[in-house]
Amino acid sequence: MRFTTRSLLLPLLGALAIGIAACSGGDGDTPTETNPVVLTPLPDDVLLPTVISGDLAVGENRFLVGLQDQETGELVLGADLSFAFFLLDSDEGTLKFERDAEPIVITRSYTHTHEDGELETHEAGEVGAYRTTADFDVAGLWGVEVSGTTADGQTLEPLRPTFSVNEEPFGLAIGDPAPLSEQLLLSDVDDITEIDTSEIPIPEQHDMTVADAVTSGKPTVIAITTPAFCESQICGPTKTFFDDLYSQYGDVANFVHVEPYQVQPVRDGECAQLSDCLNPIVDEWRLQSEPWVFIVDAEGNIAAKFDGLVTFEELEQALLDLIA
Repeated sequence: MRFTTRSLLLPLLGALAIGIAACSGGDGDTPTETNPVVLTPLPDDVLLPTVISGDLAVGENRFLVGLQDQETGELVLGADLSFAFFLLDSDEGTLKFERDAEPIVITRSYTHTHEDGELETHEAGEVGAYRTTADFDVAGLWGVEVSGTTADGQTLEPLRPTFSVNEEPFGLAIGDPAPLSEQLLLSDVDDITEIDTSEIPIPEQHDMTVADAVTSGKPTVIAITTPAFCESQICGPTKTFFDDLYSQYGDVANFVHVEPYQVQPVRDGECAQLSDCLNPIVDEWRLQSEPWVFIVDAEGNIAAKFDGLVTFEELEQALLDLIA
């Protein structure tokens, strides 16, 4: 089974909206891409943690967990959480390591296109998760025991959602050479809105191909995100953080924005579903979801990668690690 970008937008936010991430699987040769909670029977009236990181592999991983109040359906933000990671090699599992989690919160947004073609961005409420770094030493089935207290002092009942760790990531790994993609540029179209759905597109982010950027001898930041067509409503904030980074560091690094869909065919109604009009970069970069931000070093190798929820501070630090 080949996953499409559209079908995997929702493990990050849609899963939290309904309680459990349900997108997973493959044809046996494809690593598991998302990590459903496995809790049987599902307990009632508890704060339910959900693993929302996909494409986890042996080695160091950025690891995200969401937390939902089952009674209200609301996301629980700003809790003080800790994670205990277990390799599920027995009934009880083997405790491998523990980590504190950092809460992250962003304001969702989406860009709406009016009938006259005018773009307008709307906020859509706060969303958040809990982030840490997890270094897995072996592939297999793992569990993460989530414990802690909420901002209003409620103690979590310890629960252990499970997830899969693969030998190798499905997508590109840190250290891999960046694919030499050749996307449409501003010079290839009549109007920038044909290749950028941002409310205020930045032309300088469309004057260099990915291939030229990553072979230029400078660090490169690549945002593959669509403010207008994003179901999760986190692509807009990701693009805003990317733009803010560009405004501060555009003189020392290349910044390239690529929409994951072919914008004009989508707007012209030529696509029965978004996945029918994927930009070739989606396959070239082996993406199974969006938004993504990649930071590529001066030698053209991937130095950092961020999928889904990300903060400006994370992106800035990853870039500073290359230019400081």
